[in-house]
Amino acid sequence: MNEPFKEYQGLLTERSTVAAVIFTLALMWSVGQVTFIGAFFVGAVAAAFLLQLEIKRRMERLENRRSAIREKRKSKTGTSVLLGASALDRLPSPLLLVDADKKIAFANESARELLGSDIDGNDVFLYLRQSNFVTALDNILEGRFGDFGVIRYTTSKERSFDVTVAPVLAGKKMNDGVRAIVYFYEVTSLLRTERMRADFVANASHELRTPLTSVLGFIETLRGPAVGDLDAHKRFLGIMQTEAERMVRLIDDLLSLSRIEMTRYMAPNAVTDINKLVGSVINSVKGVAAERGIEFTYEHEENIQDVVADSDQITQVFLNLLTNAAKYSDPNTKVHVKAEMGRTGKHALLSITDEGPGIAQEHLARLTERFYRVDTARSRKMGGTGLGLAIVKHILLRHNSGLDIKSQLGKGTVFSFKLPIPQKKAENT
Repeated sequence: MNEPFKEYQGLLTERSTVAAVIFTLALMWSVGQVTFIGAFFVGAVAAAFLLQLEIKRRMERLENRRSAIREKRKSKTGTSVLLGASALDRLPSPLLLVDADKKIAFANESARELLGSDIDGNDVFLYLRQSNFVTALDNILEGRFGDFGVIRYTTSKERSFDVTVAPVLAGKKMNDGVRAIVYFYEVTSLLRTERMRADFVANASHELRTPLTSVLGFIETLRGPAVGDLDAHKRFLGIMQTEAERMVRLIDDLLSLSRIEMTRYMAPNAVTDINKLVGSVINSVKGVAAERGIEFTYEHEENIQDVVADSDQITQVFLNLLTNAAKYSDPNTKVHVKAEMGRTGKHALLSITDEGPGIAQEHLARLTERFYRVDTARSRKMGGTGLGLAIVKHILLRHNSGLDIKSQLGKGTVFSFKLPIPQKKAENT
């Protein structure tokens, strides 16, 4: 039975009772059992009692309405808080809310992954101990706001964050209390990029300084002690030409790398005959390979011909890889070039396999880094700049591919990558 029905049922019963009393008094007064004044007095008391009950019920109904409104507002506020907490929990950056007791009142999912799954309720200084962070947090919780700058936080896994600490008022007034919000912005990739740039400048400077120092030394010798020595002139000028050509190659590779990076996100759309391209590159490298007795072979499946690629850049890829194979493979061996259909039928898989000494596993991951060499002395002797495989990597990235390197000491190395086949061609095959 619902509450309004009960209420009206109770009201009906009380009114009936009062009416019955009045009726009984009237009946008794009519037969002379009670005086008129007595009956009037009892009736007035009953009516006053009934009026009081009515007022009480109306006050109860008003209070119930007020309570319902408060509950509704509270429910809406609670829902907003839950939505806000859920949104903060989905933030990709770690975020903490620290209360006046320096305890972690809230930590989103990213913060729990960074600092630990059980950080809620713990002292924040257990996780962030830098003196500038302690000072900033103390000042904020004591009501002394200001610009505390960015605090650098680095984890044991070499992840770096810029931490910002800001005040959050618990209410509309300062007296309501102050909390602090701690926001982490990850700068690991930015620092790594900056470090790579610094290393690149340092390596490039070193690569250029070495031949320049040699050239300047020979010039000084030719102008001094060997000014009249024709044999020394001939020998030194030959070395100077070699060093100058090395600097030219280095500058050309740097410019080439810069141009490739400028077109990194411009996917090629030209169609290239990969068989003609590979054949042309093999013919151009044959002379270098023949000096060491190295022979090239090319094998391709019948349905491999056209690929979507920038022909000039893919030519540069094959030139780098085949020239490296001709220089570093064991003498009197073969280098096998192969083109076959990928598993999905949408790509041509191209591979270059040599019969060289192989590369140790610890070097494979770094081979495409700029200026990285497995054997620095041998590479420079062969005329390498240390940028060839870096250029190859960036060209293949533009073609939405990657350079896969597999090697085993004493058994040679395999370089492979894939290129897309034109859609119509892929459907026909």
